Amino acid sequence: MNRKDFHNVLKNKILFLDGGYGTEFIKRGHGNIISEMLNIKNPQVVEQLQKEYVLSGSDILLTNTFSANRYKLRELGYEEFFEQINVNAVKISRKASNSNTLVFGDISSTGEFIKPMGNLDFEDAVSIFQEQAKILYENGVDGFIVETMSDIKELKAAVIGIRNISQEIPLIVHMTFDKDLRCVTGTSVKIFATVFDDLDVDVIGINCTLGPDEMREVFQELSKYTNKFLSVEPNAGKPDYVDGITKYSMTPETFGIFVEDYINMGANIIGGCCGSTPEHIKYMKKLSENYRPVVKNKKIDQSLSSRTIYVDLNPFLSIGERINPASRKYFQTEIENYDYSTFLKEAKDQEKEMSKIIDVNFGIEKILNEEHFKRGILELDKISSLPISFDIQNSKYLEIALKEYPGRPLINSSKVTIKSMDRKIELLKKYGGMLILLAMGKEIAETPEERYKTILEGIKYLEENGISRDRVYADPLIMSLGAKADPKVALKTIEMLSKQNIKTVAGLSNLSFGLPERSLINGAYLSQAVGFGLKAAIMNTGDTFVAGSLKGSLIINDVDYIEEKKSYDNIFIESMLEGNSEKLINLIEETLKEKSPLEISQNILGKALEEIGIMYSKGELYLPHLLLAAETSKPAFDYLNGMLTEKKTYKGKVILATVEGDIHDIGKKIIGTVLKSGGYDVVDIGKDIKSDMIIEKVIEENPDILGLSAMMTTTIEKVEEVSKLLKEKEIKKILIAGGASMNKKIAEKFGCDGYAQNASQVVELCDELIKNI
Repeated sequence: MNRKDFHNVLKNKILFLDGGYGTEFIKRGHGNIISEMLNIKNPQVVEQLQKEYVLSGSDILLTNTFSANRYKLRELGYEEFFEQINVNAVKISRKASNSNTLVFGDISSTGEFIKPMGNLDFEDAVSIFQEQAKILYENGVDGFIVETMSDIKELKAAVIGIRNISQEIPLIVHMTFDKDLRCVTGTSVKIFATVFDDLDVDVIGINCTLGPDEMREVFQELSKYTNKFLSVEPNAGKPDYVDGITKYSMTPETFGIFVEDYINMGANIIGGCCGSTPEHIKYMKKLSENYRPVVKNKKIDQSLSSRTIYVDLNPFLSIGERINPASRKYFQTEIENYDYSTFLKEAKDQEKEMSKIIDVNFGIEKILNEEHFKRGILELDKISSLPISFDIQNSKYLEIALKEYPGRPLINSSKVTIKSMDRKIELLKKYGGMLILLAMGKEIAETPEERYKTILEGIKYLEENGISRDRVYADPLIMSLGAKADPKVALKTIEMLSKQNIKTVAGLSNLSFGLPERSLINGAYLSQAVGFGLKAAIMNTGDTFVAGSLKGSLIINDVDYIEEKKSYDNIFIESMLEGNSEKLINLIEETLKEKSPLEISQNILGKALEEIGIMYSKGELYLPHLLLAAETSKPAFDYLNGMLTEKKTYKGKVILATVEGDIHDIGKKIIGTVLKSGGYDVVDIGKDIKSDMIIEKVIEENPDILGLSAMMTTTIEKVEEVSKLLKEKEIKKILIAGGASMNKKIAEKFGCDGYAQNASQVVELCDELIKNI
């Protein structure tokens, strides 16, 4: 099926996916191996379940290939079966389907974060997904679904990998969110929606983690920020562990009553995730017989974003201009030497000012290479910077930067020439975002009328090629007063474009280049330009006169301007969240004049990290901030520890492990970072660790607390196994557990002393439990 036909079906009919696979295989007595190996070892079991889903009304069958990318199979010890698993999966689904059933290739995470939060290179991730997609495509799938993704950058890599195989095959993409409307890496539902609303996918949606009731709010939020077709797959409530099997107790009748809500909120495709059965799908299908898809044609305001920061363009987009080495030779030299200290400092300084986004210019591009641009964007992502305007002229380097960027960017800029616009159109379609269009073709027009006409010609061409005018900022080209240019030309151009509801942006500092009193000239001109309709400016947001002129002008023009900037009273916290280790150590050296190394380590640095952990638990900071603070503080702690003669006190020691058969490491790493921030010594012994090896490490390390992670329903029994071994060997340690398949009830059944639903709860849990030692 091609995409056009798929779209026509979705406009007229609610489609149903199938339900859970892993939980059903376990229930049917096949939990001793990973689900994907059943495609080889016991294909009739897979076929039987899929036939039941077809009989229950599933319009789309997913291949049994959720964990079947090469990277994940290698971690699980099944890499040699990679091709056979994927080939057989399509054959089984085809046998189980009928003439009306579509078969979609199911793809999910590698289990590893992409740089900078993890160790996986973006291009390697693209290759991993592309390789799996190629096998599934060549064996005849009708479409693809990428599901249960918690990293927007990894999902982007999967989309590129699949689209490298086919531009015409339907593609559904899902992320998984907590009920706080954010995923584990800090991306909000609305950032996900706005980023993927641009990208070359057909359906966007959510699955896993939540039951149908809790997921409603998340889905409602998703539907506000996109006109794409929508998909949803809730879990069948919360899991329980009964007679050695993980079970989901929500009945098909209870599960099914939510189907009307999802259809009314705009769902085009509905299915079930963990715990859902053929009966759940059958009941939902029955209840939806008289419903038609909701027609979507809502007006969605444009926005820009980084991984964690969403920026509304109204009432005015102030773009920080200072990441630009022009006239700063030392800055250019730093970039050449892969030193991004000034680069990052300017990003953080402008965030404290009135910048809503930052313009990024690497300077003289001919002396740089691809790695300069890649590393620069990774460093900005690491500090969770403001959204980015990419002022990169070399097309190859611009694409490198866009690949690594996990948000919705602004591309600065394009001339109104076919060559320039075609390349930018290609990049916008592949990576999303907005564009600054210059009021010039091969030459700069002299009059406002000519510039106005040039912009209209450019917008017409962009619209003809799929880029709507609301994704465009027009630059009227402010020229230097020092070169005797008439500043009124740009003002008049702004006025003419504004009357056509075309957003305008200006490079403000061009006006006063080479002149004295630059601040006064720029501020006065900006006030006039706002009056003529200017909607954005690339400007020095640290210039208090210019910033004040902008605020005053907006007030005069009856525009409500609310400035919300985070500030931290604690300079140590601020330094950690800036990623500035050098600044942090300088602060320590200054403080050493009055306090001992031990006091600073425990009462200043330790408390600062603990406060960052609390902000994370409250949702005021996100995973990138947490990882950055931990990384930044490590050299400072090492520096202080080298001076200590006194024994350092600590809250306690924690061993962390992911249980045998489970290779999911992300959640455990986050827990470790949070616990270190909260004052605990943490020993992470890895993933897929046998129970007896965990016991050996407990004896060797003598921790106060043992923390176990079990993400998969097939592996949670290993938590109970470790608990029994501790009791058999009379090892008295606090045992806590967590992971997607765990809950408090199961943890108590397994003999655990505590359960952490997420990283934000773990320090408080350990603090409470350790009091009783």
